Amino acid sequence: MAAGQRPGSATAPLVLGETLTLTLGGAALNGQPCSTVATTLNGQSLVLVVNGQTIPGAGAVFECSAAGELLGSASTSIAGNDDAAQQRRTAWQNAFDGFFSLGKVVPVKAAFGPATGGISTAVQTVHVKGAGGRDLMAAAVWAVAIAALFIAGFLTRFGRDPMPKPVEGVPLPAGYSRPYSLSRFQLLWWSAIVIACYAGIVTVTGSMNTVTTGTMALMGIVGGTSVLAAFQDNRPSPDDDRRAAFITQYLAAAQASPPDSGAMKTALAEIYPSSQGWLSDLVSDAHGYSIHRFQLLVWTIVLGLTFLYEVTRTLGMPELSTELLALTGISNGTYFGFKVQEQQVATPPQGAAAGGT
Repeated sequence: MAAGQRPGSATAPLVLGETLTLTLGGAALNGQPCSTVATTLNGQSLVLVVNGQTIPGAGAVFECSAAGELLGSASTSIAGNDDAAQQRRTAWQNAFDGFFSLGKVVPVKAAFGPATGGISTAVQTVHVKGAGGRDLMAAAVWAVAIAALFIAGFLTRFGRDPMPKPVEGVPLPAGYSRPYSLSRFQLLWWSAIVIACYAGIVTVTGSMNTVTTGTMALMGIVGGTSVLAAFQDNRPSPDDDRRAAFITQYLAAAQASPPDSGAMKTALAEIYPSSQGWLSDLVSDAHGYSIHRFQLLVWTIVLGLTFLYEVTRTLGMPELSTELLALTGISNGTYFGFKVQEQQVATPPQGAAAGGT
């Protein structure tokens, strides 16, 4: 910052967290000594007022400059983990017309007034932005790193179904790739969003107590769905009988003279279902595309993007309403209810004998 520039000017915008100082000038003295006016104002416990919004806890301090001008200063910090810090963030959000301006400089009207409301000093225009370049860069690095980590985890190992049980005499196909799991995708998706948002909020605001009750309830719904889906995948099901029939078919085709390579290939694809691509895996079963999977995938993505929007707007995790959580629970419950009846192994052709090896 150049010499003589004060945070809040058009050339040196104030970043939230810095101290805002307004020069009230000689007119505010009304012919009285500056020190007398400063003492009087300090006794009134005035706070910062921005665009008509009283900023709770932003107490003003008045003093005289070397030139005899009256100066008023107040903190613009939104950091902290207590209720007062949350009230300050809410007040600043309202002052920004409901949307924190993180990187853009916004002119606002600032003054000092009683904590109960009103204005006691002249209103001045101040140029403010929500975060400094360094904090924004750090938050962006956090977001990119966490997103890359979870995408890599989803595409490589953690987003796929468990490895099927090996069958003696039936080898895994060359280059076998496990199908992607919708419940695991949902768990990874929300874990990445919540962790990235938390890291970004802490970086910008310095507040660690930002996880809301609604966010915890949401993660509980998602985690519960993943646990139930894993439990269902490990339960005995009609798919086991269909898989056993294909195993018998494969072994019979392999022992034929000459071996029936076409029948072996068809049976092998059902014994060890392979990935058909991540999107196809997430929205389909043995019968093709499934509406219950499609609705859960779309709702998960839409709600996740809305969650990210709210975090950038409020610099805090949203407090999801009971109705929104209930709708998410219904979406997940519908998915699981149909998943219990899903068929992941095709029906064997007529004449294929059932039985295990």
